[in-house]
Amino acid sequence: MHELVHEVARSIMVDEIFYSSTEGNSEGSNCRYALLTDCSKPLKMLTTTPTKIRALHFLHSDKTVLHGIAFSSARCLRVLDLSECFVQKLPDSIGQLKQLRYLKAPDIRDQTIPTSITKLSKLNYLNLCGSQRILTLPESIGRMEGLMHLDLSWCSQLGELPISFGKLKKLAHLNLSNCSQVSGVSESLGSLTELQYLNLSSCRKIGKLPRELGSLVGLQYLNLSRSSYLDGVKSIEGLSTLTKLEYLNLSSELSYIGRLPEALGCLIELKYLSLSGCRGIEDLPKSFGSLINLVHLDFSRCYRVGGIPEALSGLTKLQHLNLSHCGYGNQLHLRGLPEVLRNLAELRHLNLSNCLDAIIGHRSAGENKSFVEFINTLSNLEHLDLSKNASLSSLPESLSSLQKLRTLDLSGCSKLERVPESIAAINSLKFLIVKNCWKLDKTRLSRFNDNSMLLPLFTVQAGDGESSSNLVELHDANPAELEISNLENVKFAKDAHRIKLLQKHRILKLKLHWTSSAKRYVKDMKVLKELLPSITLEHFEIQGYNSVNFPDWLFGISSFLPNLVVVKMDDLMMCKNIPPLGQLPNLQELVLRRMPSIKKIDAELCGGERAFPMLRKFMLSDMERLEEWSTTYPCGAIAVDQFMFPNLQILEILDCPKLRLKPCRPTAAKWDIRNSDNVISSWAETETGPSADSSISCLVSHLVVAFCKVPLHQWRLLHHLPCLSSLSINSCNDLTGSPEIIQGLSSLHSLSLHGIHEAELPKWLAELPSLQKLCISSKCPELKASQEIFAQLNSLQSLQLTSCESMESLPQWLGDLTFLQELEISHCPLLNNLHVSSMQLHSLGKLHLGYCRSILELPQWLGDLTALTELTIWNCEGIKSLPESTHQLNKLKNIQIVIVSCPKLKKWCELKRDDIKISHLEKV
Repeated sequence: MHELVHEVARSIMVDEIFYSSTEGNSEGSNCRYALLTDCSKPLKMLTTTPTKIRALHFLHSDKTVLHGIAFSSARCLRVLDLSECFVQKLPDSIGQLKQLRYLKAPDIRDQTIPTSITKLSKLNYLNLCGSQRILTLPESIGRMEGLMHLDLSWCSQLGELPISFGKLKKLAHLNLSNCSQVSGVSESLGSLTELQYLNLSSCRKIGKLPRELGSLVGLQYLNLSRSSYLDGVKSIEGLSTLTKLEYLNLSSELSYIGRLPEALGCLIELKYLSLSGCRGIEDLPKSFGSLINLVHLDFSRCYRVGGIPEALSGLTKLQHLNLSHCGYGNQLHLRGLPEVLRNLAELRHLNLSNCLDAIIGHRSAGENKSFVEFINTLSNLEHLDLSKNASLSSLPESLSSLQKLRTLDLSGCSKLERVPESIAAINSLKFLIVKNCWKLDKTRLSRFNDNSMLLPLFTVQAGDGESSSNLVELHDANPAELEISNLENVKFAKDAHRIKLLQKHRILKLKLHWTSSAKRYVKDMKVLKELLPSITLEHFEIQGYNSVNFPDWLFGISSFLPNLVVVKMDDLMMCKNIPPLGQLPNLQELVLRRMPSIKKIDAELCGGERAFPMLRKFMLSDMERLEEWSTTYPCGAIAVDQFMFPNLQILEILDCPKLRLKPCRPTAAKWDIRNSDNVISSWAETETGPSADSSISCLVSHLVVAFCKVPLHQWRLLHHLPCLSSLSINSCNDLTGSPEIIQGLSSLHSLSLHGIHEAELPKWLAELPSLQKLCISSKCPELKASQEIFAQLNSLQSLQLTSCESMESLPQWLGDLTFLQELEISHCPLLNNLHVSSMQLHSLGKLHLGYCRSILELPQWLGDLTALTELTIWNCEGIKSLPESTHQLNKLKNIQIVIVSCPKLKKWCELKRDDIKISHLEKV
């Protein structure tokens, strides 16, 4: 389509427009407008009269590094668009374009802007958005006196503004959104009196709210959301002078605004107002009802605010109303809202997520259903959100009257049992969201599939012929969770751009999925470039992505998505460089899975100092070619090594056979290592680096090792875990120990041995003096052990024999565990009796028996367990009765007997209850 538009334009203005393909073109001697595809070639090679060109736009040049010779000879240029170029550095020759009025140069990779740009005194429009490496602006920027529009959004490393910034007195549009490091803004504001548009969203270092803001009387758009101007502010003053405001965004989770000024009512031109997250507001000013031109109003997460129904009564122009999460305790501060909403006939978007209880309290299902019926009077409604209203159990049939409804969100309505069949008749309904509606019979929702999509899952389908994919249908969707699969079917990158994910602030969880082996219409990177989510995103997953590199927003992810808590990257076959995820300030969980082109993880993952400050869980899975993980990275001027994950709690390494950790082990409390033998064996006898500190080495307390082919005596990792308290060994071939290794297990309190192949338990068990809990599962018919082993285990209190699939009888050593307090025998399908030659379990207080279907009777020694307080038997269908010796338990007043899914035993107990006289018998 791009090419078609250009061809049509050329046919109309054949003598005015010069379009050069990559093959080159000698035309253009009289052209005033040029569309070029190579930003590295001299302009003089393409046209003999470059000085006649007034507008220059480079197309499809994102892989070609920009050179100044591509435009410097066009001395009379008015418009220069570099948005599709790879701008490694803005050339100094930019200062030669003295007539330039418009410059668009986003995503500059350099740290500075050439000082020569300040020579462009006639420049009206400057867009440098997304230039994440820029640290400073030229000190002489104030010389650009003609500048009216300046966009520096997402220049996340930009620091203090120059003093001369205040000299840009003609500036009408200033966008500094997501410039998280910028400062010096307040010092310039008082001079920028011509401002009409000011966006300081997510500017975290601009200080406190200045009085000078009130002098910008021409402002029509003001966005202070999540900026430091709102941190700790108890009231917003100085708004009364901004009478031309049409857009005002004061949303902030860190705001302590307790009241809004009465002067707010003076802003009668206001059309958009967001107070989202202003949790301190308790009362609205009486003048609020004067904002009669409001079209968009957001009170989401304003938990305490009262007087909303009264304030809304006169706002008849409202089209978008968000009251989500306005509930607080048992307060009914939204009572009376239904009567008011009936008069808001222009409403298109209504969000009542998690706030019905604040409107009507905890009422019966019938009353809730009756309450919702008021919504059917809102005939223009297109989006209705009733999610997370746990008391909502049904919806009225009358909702079918909403014939313009496109989205119905019922997710999280845990008691919802049915959706009216009449809703299927709403032809406009595109999105029905029913995730986490546990009681809802989803098999009855198949009738919605023809016209509606059951989000959060959306499957991309390619259109026929030249038509685009169905991805564009997500344009109006804005669910809390969204999973887009089969992205390989996107036919044009612009389809991804059209759904405007960046504006969908409600999406907190996003999963993007390509089928890795499928044919593509468009390169994955081009599609992903257009799928930049909103800054509010908390959970991000990407799977099947097949490009070598990532778009710029992923390499600057800490600026674009600073609220991410979970990141999962899976099946990225071609990826060779992982984005610098370490700079995400709120990241708590990171999963890297199936990335065969990654051979090393090092400091590049950190992206700088103070990396991964909040990370709690890290998983590496199926990384078959990963050879090395450098667990530290250099910091500061003298390059002191620091842990990559300073606060890690859980480390999981699965199926990484070649991986070695250098120079020292991480400090996670819980390790899970499966089929990754080098992680277990490739360690020196002594350790250097930060973790060599004894206080740090004691942080590791739990270790799981599974499917390890290396013999136990070569598990050198155990040398470095002196405070290990829990060890689980699963399906490991050789458990032959050595004195050095076993000495490292002296602190163990809990040991699990699963999938044992040897008939005899390892003798080194006797050398674990602190062992309190032992769990064993074996594949052998017998479970032998030397008598001296358990004679040494004086601290053993709990024993589990589970999943011993071939065992037919109990091991004879069991009866000698005189200190044992708890015994569980479960999932032993061939075990047919519980007899042992000697039963000395005098301390046993709890006995659990489950899923042992071959046991037909319980042993008489059951009555000898004089310390027994709890007997649990479940899913043992063969047991018909309790033994005669059970009568001896009558004197135990505190005993509790629980029987679950044992039909024969249950029936016997019902018949013999009076005979056995056990008052605490329970049956399920």
